[in-house]
Amino acid sequence: MKPYIVITEKFALDAQVTLKNSGLAEVVKLSSLNELADHLDKATGLIIRSKTKITRELLAQAPHLKLIITCTSGFDHIDLQATQEKNIHVMYTPNANAQSAAELTWALILNTHRPILESHKQMKAGLWDREKFQGFELHGRTLGIVGLGRIGQKVAAFAKVFGMNVVAFDPYCEDEAFEKFNLERSSYEELLKQSDIITFHVPLTKETKNMMNRSHFEYTNKDVVIINASRGSVVNEDDLYEALEDGSVRAAGLDVYAKEPLTRESKLLKSQKVVLTQHIGALTDEAFSKASMEACQLCIEFLKTNKTQNTLPFQNNWGSMMFND
Repeated sequence: MKPYIVITEKFALDAQVTLKNSGLAEVVKLSSLNELADHLDKATGLIIRSKTKITRELLAQAPHLKLIITCTSGFDHIDLQATQEKNIHVMYTPNANAQSAAELTWALILNTHRPILESHKQMKAGLWDREKFQGFELHGRTLGIVGLGRIGQKVAAFAKVFGMNVVAFDPYCEDEAFEKFNLERSSYEELLKQSDIITFHVPLTKETKNMMNRSHFEYTNKDVVIINASRGSVVNEDDLYEALEDGSVRAAGLDVYAKEPLTRESKLLKSQKVVLTQHIGALTDEAFSKASMEACQLCIEFLKTNKTQNTLPFQNNWGSMMFND
């Protein structure tokens, strides 16, 4: 019998057709996640996005599962320890979302330095009080990039165009990336001290959780801006709110949260110093199409040759840094 591949969420039609036309598998596209349980006993492969939570309980219902491909750059919706124990190959699509995530990061940076949203709201209300909207130039400021991977490098390129200084911390990134942007390796503490803006581009692991918390604000300057478009729990939200309120942090831009959707009780909603978006970093037509096709090609290659690419979990380990002390 042919492998049975189940696509659980949104997926570009051309990629779906390509996979079906390969003739390598029976391909089923679900219309709702509620249908997944009816297919797990036959599934040899799952192509998912972040709404599909891969848990031990789900895996127990899928005795023939050999492959999971997530059309995302993040992977905290997958219990990777459980998939390893069951010898299930897991792959992801980190290249597809990189440009969109980097551009969203830059939008957050711009909006924390020029109050575009507030000025827009005032204009819509028929008001004109432009003196309230004094901003800051990016030129000459120092951007600290935590995680100089695919997204971090694109953000660094934007910063150079704006005439900014760039410092970066990534103990696992190859030297070539630092050389490309004429950067020296910085320690995390040095980056905190030097940066006017700090932006995070790291995976969420038990080690990077709370990577930025109240213990780190003693190192940062008082006008620092915090940007997080990686994963919510990388920055401790309660500690960030307190830092915004007491002036330790001038502003913040967030696209991700420890619990999503962000609850109405969140203190962040009370702050006038933070720009909030709804985890939209990868929500572009281009990223959707690229992620679908990349997942399709990964699946076809695996079905043909049993070879894997972009596998999870990572071999590197941010845990040795002990950020969350």
